[in-house]
Amino acid sequence: MLNKSQSISARLSAEDYAYLMSIDRNGAVTQSEKVRELIAMARESVGVESFARAYLASNETMLPIKTRCADEEPRSLLVEALLELVSEGAAAIQVCADQQPVAPVLEQKSLPAVEAFLEKILLIALQQEPRLADPQTAERIRHRLKMLLER
Repeated sequence: MLNKSQSISARLSAEDYAYLMSIDRNGAVTQSEKVRELIAMARESVGVESFARAYLASNETMLPIKTRCADEEPRSLLVEALLELVSEGAAAIQVCADQQPVAPVLEQKSLPAVEAFLEKILLIALQQEPRLADPQTAERIRHRLKMLLER
C-alpha cells in the first residue's frame, strides 16, 4: 500500500538530467517538482484529457469522409467546415466529459471550432460565387442569415 507520497531514486545521464531540469512548468523548481511535472506531461499526452490526442483520434475517424469530400468536384466549403466542426467538437466533448459542471468547460473548449464554422458560413454568405456543391445552398444561407438579423 502506498503512502501519501513515495520517495524514489534514479540515476540519470547528464543529458536526461539537463532535460529534467529544463522543465519550466507550473513553477517547478526542485527535482521532485520537475519529476511530478514530467509525469503530468506524460499523462496529458496519453490520456483522454489531452485535447490534441482527442482531436487526432476524432480526425482519424473522420479522415475517410474528409478525403472523399476533398477528392470530389465540386468541393464544398460548407461540408469541409462541417467536418472540421464535428472533429473538433468530438474532441472537445471527449476532453470535457468528466468535468463538473460540463457545460461551461465544453462551451469554452468548443468555442474556437464554432467561431471558425461561423466565419466560413459568413464567407459563404458574402461571396458572390462561394465554393459549394449546390449553388442554391448559398442563397438559402443568405436568406436565413437575413431573417435572423432582422429579428
